[in-house]
Amino acid sequence: MLDMLADSAWIVWLILAAVLIVIEILSLDLTFLMLGIGALAAAGASGLGAGGGIIVQVLVFVAVSLLLLFLVRPRLLARMHRGPGREGLSNADRLPGSQCTVLEPVTAVTGLVRLHGDVWSARSESGEIGQAETAYVHRVDGATVIVARSAPDLEDPPIHGA
Repeated sequence: MLDMLADSAWIVWLILAAVLIVIEILSLDLTFLMLGIGALAAAGASGLGAGGGIIVQVLVFVAVSLLLLFLVRPRLLARMHRGPGREGLSNADRLPGSQCTVLEPVTAVTGLVRLHGDVWSARSESGEIGQAETAYVHRVDGATVIVARSAPDLEDPPIHGA
């Protein structure tokens, strides 16, 4: 029985990898994914007939898993949880600074603009903007864009709904 298990160790590693990856799907923390990849590496070492048997396979599992946990996982987590730089913004938060065309005059209480092919309700805090004029989105307030004739200063990331 042990001889058969030793000859088929790669199957055991593949089963362990599958279990770890299923656990990762449930946890979404990337820890079990790194361990699953380590188990796949150990299965590869076993399948290639690594000398030293199970000891080499376990060392491959531990080494690959630790490298992934401490070198790859932190970078992936940082990328996944990136703060709101321009590339990490939601769709609505990307709108400030966008140019739009006024379809109906925009006042402090009403107006319509065409923005990226869509029609948005709009308001202006800087006076009336006439039909067919160009305006710039300063911020988004729900389903309404706040626009002005001049482009906003976007040094600080815009805050949705502020």
